[in-house]
Parts: sequence; C-alpha cells; structure tokens
Amino acid sequence: MRAGFATALIVCLMPVTAFATTLRLATEIDLLILDGKKVSSSLLRGAGSIELENGPHQLVFRVEKSIRMSNREQRMWISPPLIVSFNTRAINLVNVTLPRLETQRESEMFDASPQISLLDGHAAAIPARIDILPVTETSEGIDYERDTERYNKQGQHASLPEFATQMADDRTLLSSVSELDVPPSQDLTEQRLKYWFQQADPLTRSRFMEWVKQQPPS
Repeated sequence: MRAGFATALIVCLMPVTAFATTLRLATEIDLLILDGKKVSSSLLRGAGSIELENGPHQLVFRVEKSIRMSNREQRMWISPPLIVSFNTRAINLVNVTLPRLETQRESEMFDASPQISLLDGHAAAIPARIDILPVTETSEGIDYERDTERYNKQGQHASLPEFATQMADDRTLLSSVSELDVPPSQDLTEQRLKYWFQQADPLTRSRFMEWVKQQPPS
C-alpha cells in the first residue's frame, strides 16, 4: 500500500479463543478488496499490518510503483488488479512480497504473468492461487467488489465461492406481511445477523464484537 496502513482487527462471529493471522503487504501494494468486501480507507491508514482470523482469505490489489522507462525517465506504473486466494489455518504471519520491479521490461513481464510470493514467519512459501481479475469499467468507474463477486461465482482459478454467496436482504426476508406480525424464528434471526455482519466494514465488525463481549449472559 502506498503509505502503509492502519492496524485493524478484522473479526467474524467466532470464539474469542480463535487464533489470528497477521497480514503484511509490500508498500507498493494498493489493497482494494479483502474477502469479497471493499477495503475502507480508514482501515488502511497509518500502520503496517492487518489482523485476520485463521482460515481462507482472498485479496484483490494493484501494484503501484515508480519504474525506469527505456529512455531512463521515471514514471508511475500501475498493474492490472490481481486476485490472490490462500488459507491461513495454522499460520500466524503472511508476508505478501513482490519480485524486482524497477524497469519497464520487468513491469511488462509482471503484467503478462504476475508473480508474487506469500511467505510465513519462517520465510516458507504459503500455497496461493493467483490470477488477474477481469474488470468492467463503466461511466461510474470500476466496481471491484462486484467484479470480485462475479469472478468467485464463475469458478475461476483463484475463486473462493464462500465470498460470492450473498445473503438475501431484509426486503426479501420480510417479503410477506405475516413475517412482520410474528417474532422471527431463531434461524431467521441468525440469517439476518450473519447477513448484516458480512455487510459491515472491518472496523464496524470490531466494534460490534466488543459490544457482544459486554452483554450479560442470557
């Protein structure tokens, strides 16, 4: 990421005893999507790592770096968006590193066949699937979250289907009048909680989990 980014705790509805993984990105990486959701700029401001739960994860990012052209001038190069899927089960540190990218030729080779490395705390390689994310540009720009969801639904090389399935929103869940007249079932309540938790940004998730911990036992 261009200027480093703020430490944030990204949590899910999981036991408080669950292990966490620290994700570190090379400074030239501009993170766009994390686990199917757009990354809030507030999450990325001011620190060098992000805390994730152990398990499957997916990143979408671009590489932005000043490179030396064939005429020896420097210019800003931006890679196509890359999508990377990996699993952090039993891994407590993930370092996302880039190959040498100093010249126009090296950047062109990277554009044609991106090569990155995911290393654990012992510098051992972490298995990962890497692909270029196809995007659709409209008059409003590129919606990376939508394009990532589409990619995951298509079963591509780096797809993770768990980040493609969208829960029905409350307009669907409450589509009949009768549902408004009676208390929702526990199953429906759980579905709503999971849906809205997935829609929240990481900081909101963290605040919600802190609130849950403060609630008295039922």
